[in-house]
Amino acid sequence: MTGNGTKVIAAVLGDVGARTPALPEAVRSFTGYVPFAEGASGHDEDVSAVVTMHVDGDAGVARSLDLAALLQAPVEAYLVDERRQWNDFTPPVIAQVSFVHRKPDLTRDEFADHWSNVHTGLARTHHPGVCRYTQNVVIEPLTPGAREIDGIAELSFRSETDLRERFYDSDAGKQVIRADVREFIDVPRGWRLLGREIRLRGPLGS
Repeated sequence: MTGNGTKVIAAVLGDVGARTPALPEAVRSFTGYVPFAEGASGHDEDVSAVVTMHVDGDAGVARSLDLAALLQAPVEAYLVDERRQWNDFTPPVIAQVSFVHRKPDLTRDEFADHWSNVHTGLARTHHPGVCRYTQNVVIEPLTPGAREIDGIAELSFRSETDLRERFYDSDAGKQVIRADVREFIDVPRGWRLLGREIRLRGPLGS
C-alpha cells in the first residue's frame, strides 16, 4: 500500500538544539525522530534527528527545497516512494528507523519487490510489537554527498516494552526474519536510529 504525496526523509547531522524549522507552505506534514537510549548506530557522524516530510506537488517541488537551510544543519536527504504496510496506532511512538542497502546482486526493483511482497508478510507475523510499519524505497538522493541508500524502514512501537520484549514473537521467528533479511539487504553497510517520534508544531528537541 503506497502513501500519498511526495515524501522526503533526511538525517540531520548537526546539532539542531531547540530550533523550530520555519516550514514552507509546500511541506504539509513534518515528523521528527529524536534519538534516545542508544540513538544512532552505524553512522560515522553524529545524527541529531531523522525527519520525514510530505510535500505537496511533484518530485520537482521536493528537489527545490533547501533542506540544509530549513533544518539549519548539514543533512543527508532522500526522495522516497512511501509504502505504508500497516498502522495500528497513530499517536507519537518509539521508532527504529533503518537506512539499508540492497544486496549487490539485486537490482533496485528486485530489492523493493522482495521487501514489499515477501518480507512484509513475515514481518507482520513475527514482529508482534510493531504497531506501524512503513517501507520507503529510495528514488534518489537530494543532497550532495548523501551516502548510497536503497531503502529506509520505519518500525514503530507503542512503548519501549514492546520494542525490547515484543520485537519478535519467538526465537524461531527471529531466525526467520534474519534469514530473510540476508536475502535482500546488505546488513553491514546500513545504519539505524532509535528515536522518539515528534509531530512538529514546536521545537525539534521538545
